[in-house]
Amino acid sequence: MNAVVMDTPGDPGVLRTTRVPVPRPARGQVLVRVHAAMVSSLDLSVRSGAVPVDLPFLPGSDAAGEVLVVGPGVTEWSPGDRVVVVGHSMGLTRAGGYADYLTVSGAELHPIPTNVSFISSTSVGRSFSAAWTALFRDGRLGMNDRVAVIGAAHPIGMAAVQICHWKGSTVIAVSDGRHAPRLRALGAVRVISHSAPDLAARVRAGLGGRGATVVLNVTGSALPASVQMLDRNGRLVLTGGGDPQMLDVHPLIERRAHLIGSAPRIDAVDLHQVLELLGEATFLPVIDSIYPLSKIAEAHRRAASQLTFGAVLLVPDQLYTSAEKVTQLGEEG
Repeated sequence: MNAVVMDTPGDPGVLRTTRVPVPRPARGQVLVRVHAAMVSSLDLSVRSGAVPVDLPFLPGSDAAGEVLVVGPGVTEWSPGDRVVVVGHSMGLTRAGGYADYLTVSGAELHPIPTNVSFISSTSVGRSFSAAWTALFRDGRLGMNDRVAVIGAAHPIGMAAVQICHWKGSTVIAVSDGRHAPRLRALGAVRVISHSAPDLAARVRAGLGGRGATVVLNVTGSALPASVQMLDRNGRLVLTGGGDPQMLDVHPLIERRAHLIGSAPRIDAVDLHQVLELLGEATFLPVIDSIYPLSKIAEAHRRAASQLTFGAVLLVPDQLYTSAEKVTQLGEEG
């Protein structure tokens, strides 16, 4: 089969497509024919060496496809089942989804609704799971909340904007201004440039002069402004990095605010609901571009650039067609 292998960390040029044997499923595993894989931020970190792995390595932390073979002990899956694979260790401590086939534990598979494509399910799995966890489990989001999303053009940020809109919360997106029309289409009532002076004041003005009850910061940028835009008893949820020295705790204390760290985790029930809402067109897959597996270096360059809006996806060469071009908000580009 075709697969992407890296022998050393570095720039996208270290990724090469080669031929490797098709893996065999062990006890508790299934063999999946990959239809799509996403280039995630984790994949970029693995490739660059920021996240060390044992070399040589086959990357790819998110994929979707069709079950071909079930290994011994697997009873919940059958050949032909359509599944999305969002594992905790795939593409990190074991071989990932940048290949024609992959083996994975049956416990890491999630069924894809019949009206949802492999492409769409791959693009939402990790980002929506992270946003769902940050907003509901950590941020205690309710329908009357006023929300500011810092880094709204990030995949997690785009998912958060859609989730807040669906929940009935008022959501302001903080991002690069060129993404404003697309973020408004996803549900943001206003889009404010992250480089705007008096960012916190502008967010408050966009919320009718009131502070945000929830601020979700997915990039770790604008930490002082994130605190300043909070309402009393507000919740600042951080999923990104940032310089902790930029965070002054005194405004948090004055507002009796809550600072919450949110680590992404995959919950099967949550992901099932996300996929169902995707099938109902309540949530939209936001896809920047689709590349054949053989163009892996180009895909990584695109994903690492500051030009993307949405997921960068990979498709095995034999499944790739010229019709699979750049897609935005579900429309052919």
